Amino acid sequence: MPTKSHLTHLECPECGATYDPQQLQTFCQGILSGQPCRSPLLARYDLSRIGSELTPSIIRARSRGMWRWAELLPVQDPNCRITLGEGDTPLLTIPRTGARLNLLHLYVKDESVNPTGSFKARGLAVAVSKAIELGVRAFVIPTAGNAGGALAAYAAPCGAQAHVFMPQDAPRPNLREVKASGADLHL
Repeated sequence: MPTKSHLTHLECPECGATYDPQQLQTFCQGILSGQPCRSPLLARYDLSRIGSELTPSIIRARSRGMWRWAELLPVQDPNCRITLGEGDTPLLTIPRTGARLNLLHLYVKDESVNPTGSFKARGLAVAVSKAIELGVRAFVIPTAGNAGGALAAYAAPCGAQAHVFMPQDAPRPNLREVKASGADLHL
């Protein structure tokens, strides 16, 4: 049986308003000090339930990739979970830098092995998947580069439109990545 998200609600960190995570949300619609709050919303999960049900052995038995952590991600419908193989990127030891900083165990996460070459793949995989689950079929993103490539890459497999806005001097590889995925690029 596919795992389900244990997402319970969305919450405003400023005014405490709560929202249904199965409805499309943008930002807080509450009032704070007589003014519209408009704060970003935070996803809240049933961590007690996750803690009592999820064990390291269960995680180890699952297929590798970001979605093996489904209980801690917001997408309920497994059919909406888009993946290009993101996640499970290696931790690399950097002992010489660690020694110079007097840190015995210093590591760097190598996000370059994600499908779009950056950590943006993780966030956009989740964001596009959740939006698809909620019925969104077109996306817009302003970016200096990597986020645009990731949005384009994750929108493509589900046939969604992606409109990417980049500065004229954005790195050429990022421009090519957006175009190669079929997104609408605006400079």
